[in-house]
Amino acid sequence: MGRSRARAVGSAVVCAAALGTGLAGCAGAAQPGPAGGGASRSSSSSPSPRATFAWPDPALTIVTTPRGERPPLDLTWATPGSLQDQVAQEEGVSLEEGARIVQDQELMGVFTYDVQERFLEAFSTSHAGDETSQGRPWVAFTGTVPPEVVAMAEQLPFPVELRGGALVSGHRNGVVIDAATTAFAEDLGLAELGLVLGGHFDATTGVVTIDYSTDLLTRRPDAGTEESVIAAAQGALGWEAPLSVHFQADDRDPKTTEPAVWFLPAGFVPDPSATSVTVLVYEQGCTSGQGADGNTAPPEVDVTPTQVRIAVSTYIRKGDQGCPNHPTAPLAVELGEPLGDRQLVDVNGRVDDGVGEGVDLWGDVQVPAAG
Repeated sequence: MGRSRARAVGSAVVCAAALGTGLAGCAGAAQPGPAGGGASRSSSSSPSPRATFAWPDPALTIVTTPRGERPPLDLTWATPGSLQDQVAQEEGVSLEEGARIVQDQELMGVFTYDVQERFLEAFSTSHAGDETSQGRPWVAFTGTVPPEVVAMAEQLPFPVELRGGALVSGHRNGVVIDAATTAFAEDLGLAELGLVLGGHFDATTGVVTIDYSTDLLTRRPDAGTEESVIAAAQGALGWEAPLSVHFQADDRDPKTTEPAVWFLPAGFVPDPSATSVTVLVYEQGCTSGQGADGNTAPPEVDVTPTQVRIAVSTYIRKGDQGCPNHPTAPLAVELGEPLGDRQLVDVNGRVDDGVGEGVDLWGDVQVPAAG
């Protein structure tokens, strides 16, 4: 019954913990788009963008020399299904090394929080590490990197990339994107329609990205929209920063579906005479706490002599969705005939939806056969 559900969990949970300490680079966990199949999520409809602010500047980048010592590794929580275990599986390393990765990310989260608190006007953003930093975590600042930050970073037991030259500090990020999305909606006459908008502001480069649905539009954003968004963002910043704008249109049919997985309630005992079964649907993408309730498409049921194969899907969600929690939702599935001694099988059970066995799904569940 193995399911490929561990890969996304480690990153997602690490990001959730790190966000509480100010570790950026996990913004994708906070505002992800819908995952899975179906039509292409978005297409760019931006006017010709302005020159993007060039960053990072190698001349303003410092790679620290680690002088700190790692604290003793506590493996108490490194049990099967734990975050440490999931990270180890994701990275293909030992359980001990997985626990070390989690420990380092926690240390980086604390460091980033301290830096942000002390250097609010200089701090731009941070990241857990990417190909441009050879996997090293990095922190971005406006101007040059404060010497005090270098000294602080050197107390960590691993190298950190400190990048100067970011366009703006990040503490007004939320205000900027709120102003930008409001201007976008007003320019297209969407304010009164309640269209869900999503957006992101990259404080390091000054790029404002706005995701929007085409469902209620009478026209697409144009150069005038771009000017309105930039003016609003600059107003929120308080100065005429050289910003650029990227509009992303989600023009999928709202009835587009993507695979979901399902579980059985804890303590479930098959009833051979039953002609229906209630399963607990788990939607792949983030749902802003709604779960799959009210968003499930009619299930597909295939009855064979030995199995009842059930495929569940959910409708796509347009706009940014947060991940405060991810509850399951009950769904009654009609079988068409008595269950008998057939095995219940989740057709989509091997979908890599970021759920690993042993993960808390806000209640105990039974994992059905997959495939």
